[in-house]
Amino acid sequence: MIEALWQSIRRGGREAQQRVDQFHPLDLYADFRLPDRPGLMLITGQRPPDHFMPRAISLESGLRNDGRWSVRMSLEVPGLLPVFAELCRDIIEALRKDVPDRRAASAFIDRIERWRLLLEKGASGLSVEQSRGLIAELTVLQTVVLPCWSREQAVAAWTGPLAMPQDFLLPDGTHMEVKAVGRNADSVRINGLQQLDAGNDVLQLLTVEMEKTGADAAGAVTVGLLVDAIRQELTEAPRAATEFENLLSFTGWSGGGENYAVQLGSIGVYPVDVAFPRLTGSIVPRGVLDASYTIRLPRPSETRDPDTWISQNSTQT
Repeated sequence: MIEALWQSIRRGGREAQQRVDQFHPLDLYADFRLPDRPGLMLITGQRPPDHFMPRAISLESGLRNDGRWSVRMSLEVPGLLPVFAELCRDIIEALRKDVPDRRAASAFIDRIERWRLLLEKGASGLSVEQSRGLIAELTVLQTVVLPCWSREQAVAAWTGPLAMPQDFLLPDGTHMEVKAVGRNADSVRINGLQQLDAGNDVLQLLTVEMEKTGADAAGAVTVGLLVDAIRQELTEAPRAATEFENLLSFTGWSGGGENYAVQLGSIGVYPVDVAFPRLTGSIVPRGVLDASYTIRLPRPSETRDPDTWISQNSTQT
């Protein structure tokens, strides 16, 4: 973990860098400056693009003596260390797959910009589409993931707020992409060539049926109600509770009054295998950089009401 690398460098009593891991394809280093400025540094052969000046962190780049370039990000507000650590972990993982050195600096800075935009969304709340997506993810977290894993593992598996290709990465390596759909939907929109591409890992597409209703209707579900329910489940797991709040801060949900409510239907599970209809970077024609498209849903391998997941998946450790 990035925090362990920072602690290791701090114990050495001097400013230093340590490679994030021996298997990462890029030259990414945990960076630490005295007295207490953790950071992340990329060394690359390409000059970084011009970049903005983000708040709470410093971002600087420069030409090294060996002719390569460095991009260094450092935390300036110690109180934001948990969020900063999540940002660093997200950058490390985002740059791990299919990012050549010539695009590394741009990808590094683009990832920071994406997080900045996610944080700024909180000031204006969520759109209807964003509310539906967050309700779907929280429903899966509460009814599918939390009953099957420890609280710490379940919360850590939720990668949707970090703009990762899929919404969940379970401890056993299974990826899950979650979609909000209408009642009896037979199609779904896929955003990008990576959304249904988990490499050699197992990937499942989960659809959460929902229908708009009044906030006071019997059985109505809102983001706030789901958040409160999950918070209650995490009361005896303080680390998981803190991590959940950190992740929630990146969804754009402000916690204010809500006027968007839904009635939940069933959750469909679709194994994404070689026969599943999808586009990925490895199969589209050369020159196609990205694509959004609609697929017709095949028959799900499993369909359940959200309430039944809790009783049928109660193997929490």
